[in-house]
Amino acid sequence: MLKQIPIQVWLLIAIAAMAYLPARYVFRFLTHSPSRRDITRPADNLDWRTPSKLYFNLAALAVLAVSAIFIFTPAAAHFAQAPIFWPIVLLAFGVWTLSTVIRGFVCGVIQPISRGYSPTFNRDSQPKRYWASMGWNGLLGCLVLGGAVMGMIQSPAQALEDRCYDDKTSHSPQEELSACNQLISNRSKSGDDMSGYINARGNAYYRLGDYRRAEADYTRAMQLDPKSSASHYNLGLVDEQLGNRERAIGDYTAAIAASADNADAYMNRGLIYLDSGKFDQAVADFTQVHQRRPDDAMALANRGIAYVWQHDRSRAEQDFAAVRKVDPGNLVLAHGDALLSMNAGEFKTAVDQFTAILKNDPTDTFSLGMRALAYRQLGEQDKMQADIAAMKRASAQ
Repeated sequence: MLKQIPIQVWLLIAIAAMAYLPARYVFRFLTHSPSRRDITRPADNLDWRTPSKLYFNLAALAVLAVSAIFIFTPAAAHFAQAPIFWPIVLLAFGVWTLSTVIRGFVCGVIQPISRGYSPTFNRDSQPKRYWASMGWNGLLGCLVLGGAVMGMIQSPAQALEDRCYDDKTSHSPQEELSACNQLISNRSKSGDDMSGYINARGNAYYRLGDYRRAEADYTRAMQLDPKSSASHYNLGLVDEQLGNRERAIGDYTAAIAASADNADAYMNRGLIYLDSGKFDQAVADFTQVHQRRPDDAMALANRGIAYVWQHDRSRAEQDFAAVRKVDPGNLVLAHGDALLSMNAGEFKTAVDQFTAILKNDPTDTFSLGMRALAYRQLGEQDKMQADIAAMKRASAQ
């Protein structure tokens, strides 16, 4: 349940906690004005009430208020994901920790930074605990500052890696390419393994639509690390884009051999088998995906399609029923229902089902082609020819 609470809520709680003491001081300052003093009672000690402290606490509240607004902005989200974020947090904590040592030395009172309740120790009355606390706070501050400095030194390289390995595609392909090239150049000089960077650069080329260069990088990465399932899988993606499906099957098979848990390789190979009419192999691959990702509706939907082509209506309906429970709007499911109607000889019903699909996507070439076949069975040649022409236009786009 706690994981569902947004990080901004926790930050707001932390900001509210930090704002408590400044807000309390401002409240006391306003409610303990000398002009409101009860002259019948002894005068209070108001040495704590100074304009400089008031301005300091008001400034602190203003900074915290701005911070509370800032954490909900896109810039804050981007900053929180930047490699420099945690070094800055550590730096701030380290500086604050060392400031307690300086303040303790000046005032003669120190509060050790530790978990839970921490009493304060006086230099005159509790010298051993005072100096032990001073040493502990100083050591902790130096260690944290050291970690912050190391993080800042490493953050430029980490930023390059984050741009190169851009799993969330938050950077442009050109930015990914530039970062990967720089990392590859650095690694080539040191002689370290750079297969991961080359594979990532291939991803950038793939996003740019430069499939030949992507293919070259994936091949090189595979040569450097033959056991890399990702490189074999990525080569399969490129081969599909280049129209070489037989070679893609070999790439996906190699990816599976390198990692039997590569469900995406099973899925893509299964789709090629399905389109090629190799329905037994397609069923086997989609079953492997379902075993590894039981919640993957697409695996069951496509296996149902394979069962339809095998004229196994019972198993097809079982898979479609399972998909309908979790994803009733699944397009493959809609295709499957229409194909079941065609297999049953209900061509008019199939036409209506494919027409409903095409209302949402007039460029769905599968629905256009299958509706053309249904029109052919109904003897409506003009409509069949119109669907064939529309399918050709959609394929050319």
